[in-house]
Amino acid sequence: MTRQLLADASAHLRRAADAADGEAAERLARVADALAEAADADAGPDHGWMAKRIHTIRDAAGDAGGEAADHAEAAVDCISEYRSDVPGV
Repeated sequence: MTRQLLADASAHLRRAADAADGEAAERLARVADALAEAADADAGPDHGWMAKRIHTIRDAAGDAGGEAADHAEAAVDCISEYRSDVPGV
């Protein structure tokens, strides 16, 4: 399991936030910040934490649409790949 996937997800979300407007952009940027912090933390996030972020990403991406949604889905793919190696659930 590599935390680089979380950093990659954060980068995708920054691009999504740049492509979005208003509240959707702000929500995507906040999740990007949270993922960047998680990538650098001593302990990785658990399934519940990641599930909440994925829900927020998909909700904001649905509001933003277009290019933002494409970048958001790439972020979800990175998180899901990371999550597949996290013990539990």
